[in-house]
Amino acid sequence: MSCITLSVSGKTATLTISRAEKRNAFTQAMWQQLADYCDELEQQIKPRLLLVTAAGDQAFSAGADIQELASLIANPEQMAANTAIVQQAQLKLQRLSCATIAVINGLCVGGGMGIALCCDIRLAADHARFAITPSKLGLLYSIEDSRRLVNSLGESRAKWLLYSGQMIDAATALQWGLLHQVVSAEDLAQTAADYSNSLLKVSAVSVRGIKQTLAHLGGDPEYPEQRVRPLFAEAFEQQDFKQAAAAFINKQQVEFD
Repeated sequence: MSCITLSVSGKTATLTISRAEKRNAFTQAMWQQLADYCDELEQQIKPRLLLVTAAGDQAFSAGADIQELASLIANPEQMAANTAIVQQAQLKLQRLSCATIAVINGLCVGGGMGIALCCDIRLAADHARFAITPSKLGLLYSIEDSRRLVNSLGESRAKWLLYSGQMIDAATALQWGLLHQVVSAEDLAQTAADYSNSLLKVSAVSVRGIKQTLAHLGGDPEYPEQRVRPLFAEAFEQQDFKQAAAAFINKQQVEFD
């Protein structure tokens, strides 16, 4: 059975981390699977929206699989290869052209935090907890991971999380800007559905262009100014704008493809 599953319903795709018995801990194979699914989403499925969820009610992801990590630590070459796959998978998720929502149902640590930070919107159950712990292992957070954290929280709070390695609860994560909304576990699925419905009503062209613009402003080297700046003018030539303008003039409700 696959530890990550991909399903598609209409314009919405859902990636589910399905290893609840191990608190949805990630193996190297799972990171590769995530990268492969991101390629499939971007090149073939092309959804309007992606939900990233996890099985069970205890953890979104507790990070790396402990047994595999012990083996990797003993082999620096394998550890370097694993790190490369993790970074590749996270970048692919971050750079998906569709909107992405992380639906966080519990503990979110290490690689789980990495995945959540790659998503555009983060929703969480009120019992969720968050931590970034490389300082407890004598390690560093990567440049890409650190940039995502600073872009979400600001430098001061990012420093506290990175330096201390301490856990914060969902209420604190919301206050600090890590999360967009916190609800009860019972309401999490419906809240995610409400967010999804809202995003499906707006223009995919707008979402894609705005996402690339913000990526440029956030320091992603994949989106230099010369690639992003023309998108503003090009939007006026797209069918979405023409359709929306006609609907506005005729006092009608626009329905984007």
